[in-house]
Amino acid sequence: MAEDAAPLTRHKLLPPLSASDRRARRSPIAQILDRRSLLILALAFLAALIAYQAPATTAVDVGQPGDRLFFTASEGLGSVDATSFYGDELSPDARSGRSRWTRAVADLSFPGVGSGDLLLTLRARGWPDSILRRDLAQPTVQVFVGGQPIGSFTPADDWANYRFPVHAALRTTADLDVRLLSSATFTATLAGPDPRPKGVRLESVTLQAGTPGPIVLPPLRQTLQLMLAGWCWLLALAAFTGRATPGFVLATLVTAMLAIGLALARAWATALLPWLTLTSVLLLLLAWRAPLLNGAARLVRRFGRGHALDIALLTAGLIWLILAIAQLALAARLPVLAVFQHTFPDSLLFGMLAVGLLALLLLRGNAGLPRVSSTLVAWLGGRRTAPLLLAAIASVWIAYLAYLAIVTPYVGHADYADNAVVARNLVAGRGWAVDYVTQFYRLYDGVTRPQETWPLLQPVWIAPWFVLFGATDAAAKIPNLIFMALLTGAVYLAGARIRSRSVGLVAALLVLSSRYIVLLGYYVTSDLGFVLFSFGAIALAYAAAGDRTAPWRRGPLLGSALCTGLMLLQKPGSGAMIALGMGLWLLAQTRGDARWVDWRRFRQLATWATLALIILSPYLIRNQQLFGTPVYSTESTDAWVLEYTDWDRIYAIYVDELGLNGGGKPDRSWLLRWGYDRTLAKVQQQVAALRDYLIPAWPGLPAGLAALAGRADKARLLADTGAWLTLVGALGALASRRRLLTLLGAAFVPYALFLVFYWHTNEERYWVALLPWLALLAALALGQGYRRIARIGDGRWSPVGLALCGVALALIIAPSWRAVDTKIREEPQLYTPDLALYNWLKRETPPDAVVMTRAPWQLNWHTERPALMIPYTTDPQQLLTLARHYNAQYLALESLKRPDRPIQQMVDRMVRDPQYGFTLVYESAAYTQIIGGRERTTVVHVYSFPEP
Repeated sequence: MAEDAAPLTRHKLLPPLSASDRRARRSPIAQILDRRSLLILALAFLAALIAYQAPATTAVDVGQPGDRLFFTASEGLGSVDATSFYGDELSPDARSGRSRWTRAVADLSFPGVGSGDLLLTLRARGWPDSILRRDLAQPTVQVFVGGQPIGSFTPADDWANYRFPVHAALRTTADLDVRLLSSATFTATLAGPDPRPKGVRLESVTLQAGTPGPIVLPPLRQTLQLMLAGWCWLLALAAFTGRATPGFVLATLVTAMLAIGLALARAWATALLPWLTLTSVLLLLLAWRAPLLNGAARLVRRFGRGHALDIALLTAGLIWLILAIAQLALAARLPVLAVFQHTFPDSLLFGMLAVGLLALLLLRGNAGLPRVSSTLVAWLGGRRTAPLLLAAIASVWIAYLAYLAIVTPYVGHADYADNAVVARNLVAGRGWAVDYVTQFYRLYDGVTRPQETWPLLQPVWIAPWFVLFGATDAAAKIPNLIFMALLTGAVYLAGARIRSRSVGLVAALLVLSSRYIVLLGYYVTSDLGFVLFSFGAIALAYAAAGDRTAPWRRGPLLGSALCTGLMLLQKPGSGAMIALGMGLWLLAQTRGDARWVDWRRFRQLATWATLALIILSPYLIRNQQLFGTPVYSTESTDAWVLEYTDWDRIYAIYVDELGLNGGGKPDRSWLLRWGYDRTLAKVQQQVAALRDYLIPAWPGLPAGLAALAGRADKARLLADTGAWLTLVGALGALASRRRLLTLLGAAFVPYALFLVFYWHTNEERYWVALLPWLALLAALALGQGYRRIARIGDGRWSPVGLALCGVALALIIAPSWRAVDTKIREEPQLYTPDLALYNWLKRETPPDAVVMTRAPWQLNWHTERPALMIPYTTDPQQLLTLARHYNAQYLALESLKRPDRPIQQMVDRMVRDPQYGFTLVYESAAYTQIIGGRERTTVVHVYSFPEP
């Protein structure tokens, strides 16, 4: 009794708990076996029985949120999509404001509406007047239920209701399946050509039922779903509240509301039942997180012991080693592979036997080999040798990248070149200003304007090197090479503190050799600095928090605040999400053992946040002075265009001045313009991209699970081998370093939500901030695996463990080296025509000549000429109007970046048409390039605009 009563003395305001309540709080099994579970199941059955005595009624506004519970929708034109609806559209003439087009065939399904007669009402509209004027008649639409025709209608050119009785004899189940079959389709709209074959527009579907019989039995499936939902909600609410009786009362209310929904909007309620049940399961897992995590940690520790597991790990490692060697042989096309294939599967068994015998011969015949392996591992993790080895490797590698920076005559595209341009203008005393216009959300008086899109900090790192060495391509890359060296050292120190120096060494080498890190240093990006500062902020926060009962360490906490502020300056939006998650995690750590808040830690947290905000304040003040708001970026407008339509539409004309009729700046209301379907598709694509970066591919999974694994044609941040090791390392950290995992989750979950729902994840550079932590988890898994194998037989199997680690590292690093090698060999060829064009412009044009181009950032960097973006428009007059307003004198058509095909075709017609008066002033020779094994011929041009 003393143990049961002890927790109650902590909080005087809480009333004493009964014995059943204490069981509900302490034991999940007790909740499942509680008598209230049986009672809620009985109540749910009675609720379903009573609900189905009411007539079925359902109204679905087609095109509004939730309508896809009753049909599928797709923009595809293949046979798989033949019975789906098209995406939802704005329809000002519809009562609900939205509608959908059907195809020739459209299927709807309303689950669990029950037996009995129904009245089906379709509110539809036929083809537009522009189609009917072509001597075409409205189509005839036949309506089928259960494969049987129940009527047809010919839609009018305006919205109208069409009603069809559905007799109970047509249905064998409680579900209602409706098919609409249109006699003809059309492929044009009032707005212009449209390749979609469309039937009719549907605005709403309504179901009404007559008076049911004396007693209507509820469908079995819906009844079981309601009972399961009620039971899950009981367990979740009881666990959340910590008391069984209030949880039972709340679960009863939820079940009653679901039953009311079945009575009033039956199809909606039955369609939502599985989702509501899933919600209750997730709440239950959240409430039971402590016992579940503790149980998982105990399982990991339990199964992490024992000699049998060591043998199993060795066996699995040997099998994997054989497969890895076979994979390498396949890639190298060795002759022995043909023999292996012809004799498969016997050859696999003989191969395994041969490898096992070879291992035994090595171990038995050479007693010094295990000792050499153990000595080598100890040397790699030595106090002096590990940092010296890392420093030597990093020095050679970064020196090679520095050589590439010197011989590569460009800094990158878009914001990469923008960083270099702003740094050059800072050194010239012009401040954060640029001489180009890249977007048309507002109209400027000239091409010179304040830099408004990218963060402030990266140009500051570059400026001192421009002072020392001049504004050159190589000098602009020096800060990122320094960041790479600092990041390598930071990962090593973090790994050494978390586990061991050998773990830190392996993790640092994985980071240093990653193609993503290399390419972020190869260009003038702000992302590599962001990776460094975010890693430092999180690692130092973890080091500062220390033990739960000890005071926070002041030095690491102040270092974390400094890194957090620099992270915010480096990339404000992304950094804010990570800082928010870190702040919430630190706030959770302020909870003391005997009281709600440890005020000393809370004051330290306030100091951490204040210092970070002070570092960020110059950015906020500058924005307030220039733009009238503390946080300003054109990305806040781009977000409502990118991923919803063509990427280049961020360069469309949105200003209304000069008679351009741009339609105004995009904002969040544009989501309604794109439609709910397109928004959902955007979110699904971003989640899939994030999955592909982190989760390894697993070919052959069942259809229901295949979506959880990464796609085989996509690259993981640490390759597939590294992704598997990361998962194993995270599983091991669950037992020993759970607080680190919770900190990483707190930091990167808000960041992931920000990218998925607001911005976009399908650019690898946004996720490189996670790569150092993935490398640390993979290194932890490798280190633990080696130790388990090395202790078998007093270390006699350590050579095998070392070989497995070496092959694993090779499989992680090799894909990055191949990608980097391809990039270094092929990309300079792509830039050659454009660099020649830029040299001509710099040599032959006046310094104030404004050049219209698709790449204004890099053109301005290389030529020091003002630049103007080619707008995303197929109207020549709009392009000419903008060119005259900004006094553009030349039109440059480069090789590497060109407008989308429709805009490029319009530009090509303009420059060839004599009425526009363009003059060709530069045409390059034909450049023949070999890219990806294919021959490519490129010619670039410069035209002069006609005199106004």
